[in-house]
Amino acid sequence: MSNPLTVDFLSKGGAALAQLTIFGDGELASLHENGRYEYELDSPDYRLKEKSGIIRRSRIDHDKERGSIEPGNYVGLLKLELLDKETGDAVAETHIDVRSTKLNYEDEYRSMLEDIADRCADFLLQLESPVEQNFVPDDEVNEATLAQRLYFLKSLLGGEGFQLAVQRIVTMPNTRWREEFRSVDVRQSRRLGRYEVRQFASAGRRMEVPDGHPLHSVMSTIPERIEVRDKRDTVDTPETRFVKHALNLFLQTLEDLLEKFPAVGSGKYPGLRSEMNGLIDDLEETLSQDLFKQVSPPELLPLNSPVLQRREGYRQVLRAWMLFELAAKLSWTGGDDVYAGGKRDAAALYEYWVFFRMLDLVAGMFELKNPPVEDLINDRDLVLKLKAGQHLPIKGVYSGAGRRLHVEFSYNRTFGVAKEYPAQGSWSRRMRPDYTLSLWPDGFTQKESEEQELITHVHFDAKYKVDSLVKLFGRKEENLDEEKAEQRTGNYKRADLLKMHAYRDAIRRSAGAYVLYPGNEKEHAPFRGFHELLPGLGAFPLRPNGSDDGSAALERFLKEVVAHVCNRATQHEQQTYHTYRIHKDDPPDAVRETLPEAEEHYRTKPPKEMFVIHGWHNGEKHLNWVASSGLYNFRTEKQRGSLRLHHSVAGASYLLLHGDGEYQGGGHLFKIVSEGPRVFSKEKLVELEYPGGASQPYYLVFDVKPLADDDLLAAHDWDLQPINGIDEGRGSPVPKKGIPLNEFMKGAVPKQER
Repeated sequence: MSNPLTVDFLSKGGAALAQLTIFGDGELASLHENGRYEYELDSPDYRLKEKSGIIRRSRIDHDKERGSIEPGNYVGLLKLELLDKETGDAVAETHIDVRSTKLNYEDEYRSMLEDIADRCADFLLQLESPVEQNFVPDDEVNEATLAQRLYFLKSLLGGEGFQLAVQRIVTMPNTRWREEFRSVDVRQSRRLGRYEVRQFASAGRRMEVPDGHPLHSVMSTIPERIEVRDKRDTVDTPETRFVKHALNLFLQTLEDLLEKFPAVGSGKYPGLRSEMNGLIDDLEETLSQDLFKQVSPPELLPLNSPVLQRREGYRQVLRAWMLFELAAKLSWTGGDDVYAGGKRDAAALYEYWVFFRMLDLVAGMFELKNPPVEDLINDRDLVLKLKAGQHLPIKGVYSGAGRRLHVEFSYNRTFGVAKEYPAQGSWSRRMRPDYTLSLWPDGFTQKESEEQELITHVHFDAKYKVDSLVKLFGRKEENLDEEKAEQRTGNYKRADLLKMHAYRDAIRRSAGAYVLYPGNEKEHAPFRGFHELLPGLGAFPLRPNGSDDGSAALERFLKEVVAHVCNRATQHEQQTYHTYRIHKDDPPDAVRETLPEAEEHYRTKPPKEMFVIHGWHNGEKHLNWVASSGLYNFRTEKQRGSLRLHHSVAGASYLLLHGDGEYQGGGHLFKIVSEGPRVFSKEKLVELEYPGGASQPYYLVFDVKPLADDDLLAAHDWDLQPINGIDEGRGSPVPKKGIPLNEFMKGAVPKQER
């Protein structure tokens, strides 16, 4: 350890009370997230206040005030408090900067702040209520609101884009030709125009024209002096006057806010006042340029001027002025997460920034209210509703790709415990993803779509602490023993991945869950549950570094999700349909008998989806013909015993034949080997030597074969009394539906027990 960081604690009067020395690897100018540092206090009369999980005092060395500082994922200004050992009272405080190792703290943090300020102002510009042009600082605002406004204004006016715009105006100002009038001796006049010639006849204080002068023949007198009109290039244009007005407004507003800020405890926001003073100095230096000395105060604001709206430099200042007017008034309930105590929590800010990026993508794809102002801004008191932990839904529709969808993009939607199927929510514990995109077809309410497995939820979580795919998903050859050891030490890298699994598995109708993190990878990492896009898990890098922030890959993915949901032929659509069909009813009775497990090395259908149809046989001769020909015929038309082609009949797997005396035991079970019945004429059956003759014109004929001796079902006789849908007696009507195998097994009787 070398080059430690020293921090002085000063009394209110400025006297030095104690010095804190912080040790770490390398040269310390500030602390970094997830680092571990040792500290030592040089005074025996004081101690450093402990902070759970971050600042710990040493329990070994009692002679000196020592301990450790572990910021963890905390980013921003860490408050250190000096306590009197005897009284335990706080006597001084200071702050040290904990910097992010994932983001460029100055550029990318500022980029997030600017993006949020811009989006808020964009929403506010759409409000129908009029916006005042003159800003008046509110005397009633509290400390936190003042801090939010100052940070918003700093992000707006301190950005590189605004500074470059002002510099462009100073070096290349808008100019125009301006007419100037001056009085000159008539004998010094040159290049006379109509305006000047008219004065030769009308101007006063005239003098005689000498004899012999060419003008004497025209007029006897001429004026001694005339007014000459010149055109000169000037920078004193309405547009540049507006720029000067805007810069003066920025300067005055910042000074007014700062004047109020110290009275409510600026010590809680260290560094903010110096940053604002630096911004004020920049504005004063700009206004002292020669350009603005030549510019008059504005007589009107030329907001419709093409120069203001289109010309580089002027256009940016006009937008800054509009944003400034609104951002200076805006308060943000979620801002406490970012600004409270001056901590500038980058993790909370990243979550809010991701919300706006996601909102931009979703609004561009779906017919959301554009922008959804009333969902985000309270226009009565200009409060941004966005706050961590509070549900904010934004709804819209999508028309395209052959299916009309309802859309809901939610921030912090809570899925409560709903154990009773098919209610919506989580069937285990409450879950609250950061962002949820819900899609369901038109013609159904959201509640109906939930109950019928028609809705699709895709979840996203902003994970600031993740900075690489390797950290999130691990390497291909992960050492599970090392992973167990990491879990025991509390350094588990894949907890975020498991949380995505929790969303996907616990929240009903969830088809995907994805991490959004500030990484540098160009591609995302998808994991598919089966063959298709959904169900799936994965991660997308999303980093606030300008146009190449990674949102292109996320946008492509969202478009693929929509196309997938619109496609009615997907396996996912089929899976959700059968999930609804299977679980909408109570579970069937258990089957205790042993059933066939496989057929040609493939698993058989579940017994509830295998059906048995039954018919009548006319004795031993008829049974022998069925066994030898491999055929069994049912009547058609409306005759008693004719067959209805319900899907459970046409797709039946077994045929049970019974005759006289076999209703309470016996029966003959055949396996159906055809995919549905065929139509035979009576002539065809006679040709096949059907016993007893054929009386109907046509018959439905199934291809069948006797069960093999080793077939598990061949070991049973069949008592038909417990089976629903079979009536006793010869010639009884054939049921309209096949009997599920699990229901049919109620009549199974082992042959040795008969």
